[in-house]
Amino acid sequence: MIKSIISGCAVLTLSALSVTHAEFSFAQELQQSCNKVKQYASLGKKNYDQKQYKKALENFQNQASWTAFCKANADETTVKFTDRDVEVANNNVGLAYAKLGQPLWARSWFMLDDKSKSSQFNLKQLPAPKASNDLSGEYVRYSGFGEWDHITVSREKGQYAISYAGLYMGLRSLIYGPNMGEFGTTMPSNKKQTVYKNEDCRIQLDFKTNAKLGNYIQVKQNEGNSGCGFGHNVYADGTYLKVESGK
Repeated sequence: MIKSIISGCAVLTLSALSVTHAEFSFAQELQQSCNKVKQYASLGKKNYDQKQYKKALENFQNQASWTAFCKANADETTVKFTDRDVEVANNNVGLAYAKLGQPLWARSWFMLDDKSKSSQFNLKQLPAPKASNDLSGEYVRYSGFGEWDHITVSREKGQYAISYAGLYMGLRSLIYGPNMGEFGTTMPSNKKQTVYKNEDCRIQLDFKTNAKLGNYIQVKQNEGNSGCGFGHNVYADGTYLKVESGK
């Protein structure tokens, strides 16, 4: 009897140690990554000034992701960021995309901060998005910490093939990884609406256009119990902006 009690205590101790180690590892990795944000910002600016816009984009994207993530986890790091820091980082990514000749991606980043004067000013400098009858391309919706949900639409044999890849960016997702979900469906090339069904899951996709957004998809997911087979908290509902044309 004494043996089993001792072994039970040992298991509890080891379990507690592993949790403590995981917590320490997260805090350590978080601190190291947050310390790099200023470096990403300065390297991005240097690349941008030297017209190396692809490198600038990479550094600015890291700046944007980790600024938002470190701000969300502020109680576990000594490196502090404000809402303004997040706005500046997002604006930097938009500027790099604009210089790379990808105004639709730039637009999606500038639109993240509707109260930022600089982002809204830069948004107005972009060409107005042109609506296209060709619905193929890449559509995105912001999922947090610099990441996006994607809907990819391609032409295949007289119809559109549609694939969704969504994320749930939890509080520790940049270090431990996001929850994910996906589905695929098709739509006749002369239609602008399709519905994906799987058991009690129903997702409606409406392809729309307007002067402000250009092409976009309005997605409506029902409140089925299955969660559509997605990872925890992954939800397809929302507005997806077209950022790239089909190839």
